[in-house]
Amino acid sequence: MSNWPPRADAEEELQRADALLGQADALLNRHRGETTTAADDDLPILTDVVDEDELPPEALLPPKRAPLPGIAPAVQPAVAPLPPQPPVQPAQTFSAPTPTPQAAPASPNPHQVEQLVRLDTEISREVEAWLASELPQILSRELDSLAERVRTQALAHLRATLLPTLSERIARRLDGGEE
Repeated sequence: MSNWPPRADAEEELQRADALLGQADALLNRHRGETTTAADDDLPILTDVVDEDELPPEALLPPKRAPLPGIAPAVQPAVAPLPPQPPVQPAQTFSAPTPTPQAAPASPNPHQVEQLVRLDTEISREVEAWLASELPQILSRELDSLAERVRTQALAHLRATLLPTLSERIARRLDGGEE
């Protein structure tokens, strides 16, 4: 394994590469057509106005609540229902604002699409070239540091477990040989 020193400008280079990739991604997203799915059409739009006459009568009733366990239900006072009254007309009617129509995205220019494809290919090649030249160095450094950590941990474990056993054997032999 080689002991290549870490490059001083590696972090700066990574940040520039991230910025370049972010710009390319933004460019590609900007020139992609707007994609809508049929599932989007099922969702209500918040600007839709729902008339009370369109709602079923049970939707206008307050929700029924189950009594809490261990609590006696409250006694409802007998109240006579009010006679129906005509709805109150507002003094001034307001209509919901109509959204301004936006121009549908024009079909992408074939020349721009070609440029984007070339740019995407160029970015892919640059990334592959960078990986081919830099990845072996990065892997080598990481494997070297891993090997050093494993060696250090193995020696520490050896000293903690094997050394006392060997010391005891040596002490017994020396004690037995001296008698």
